[in-house]
Amino acid sequence: MDRRWGAAGSVVAAIGLVGLLLGACSSGSSASTQQPRVPTFTKSSAPTSARVAAPLKSCTSVAVAADVDTAVGHQLTGSAGQVVGIAEPSIGRVGRLDCYYGVPAGQPVTASAISIGIATYSDAQSAQHRASLTINAARQGGAATSNVKVGSQPAILIANQKDQELVLSEGNRTVLVSALNGVLDQSKVGPTLIALAQKAINAGT
Repeated sequence: MDRRWGAAGSVVAAIGLVGLLLGACSSGSSASTQQPRVPTFTKSSAPTSARVAAPLKSCTSVAVAADVDTAVGHQLTGSAGQVVGIAEPSIGRVGRLDCYYGVPAGQPVTASAISIGIATYSDAQSAQHRASLTINAARQGGAATSNVKVGSQPAILIANQKDQELVLSEGNRTVLVSALNGVLDQSKVGPTLIALAQKAINAGT
């Protein structure tokens, strides 16, 4: 199996990451009439001592393929790849790194079985706002959501028709971890995405 990082491009203005952290997520799943409340990330909720992290440049600082295989519980077929995004001042974004694992041969990186996206913003308020937009768009699109924690950080699990995602903001970063439906046993979705999100939080520290 090819375990090398794919050369997916060093600077990308926009990339079809599964579940965009830049704004709206689209989903096609139906939701129950009663859905759990999603906490709203507001400016007032940002701690004054929030960690200010620099943009990440390599997915090897987040998780290598073997790390993801361990978290998933089996070896993913395919290769790994990354895309380093550019700054987008209009939304306060200063950097972005998208990591892809289990990319099928001949397919774009966005076809990966597992992905981890980390966006870095100028401040914690901007990061919280972008996470809120993603969560709210998913709920409005009919996705089912549930509250979880990654360490001490509140996060949201989103069940879409195609995949399952975990979204959170931590300091001036947002994290989105995604797994295609069927890659993980349903009972392992939450724990696995939480474990991978924790690796994203720890990256660069």
